[in-house]
Amino acid sequence: MVAGMRNPASLQLLVLDDEWRPLHRLHADHDWRRTMDALLRWDSRWLAIEQRRTGGLLPHWADIRLTRVLSKRLRPMEIGLADHVIHSGQGRFSFREAGLL
Repeated sequence: MVAGMRNPASLQLLVLDDEWRPLHRLHADHDWRRTMDALLRWDSRWLAIEQRRTGGLLPHWADIRLTRVLSKRLRPMEIGLADHVIHSGQGRFSFREAGLL
């Protein structure tokens, strides 16, 4: 489970191809070894965070912290964080589009 997230069932990691198209989805409560296994199996260098929730679109501090920490920890493994997207009934918020990545 990802620490600090209000509803971890709504948080997924997407394994992406080099054009950032989804290849595989993992629930955030999966073991990190499973994420690395998926990256190796799909020969991917990119991950994205997809979050679904009710309520507002703007990221909470825990969302920002998660994005920063994950991005920083992926760099030494030469894996990039393509985006963190929050989906809500009101639309979507992209960290990349907002300049936060």
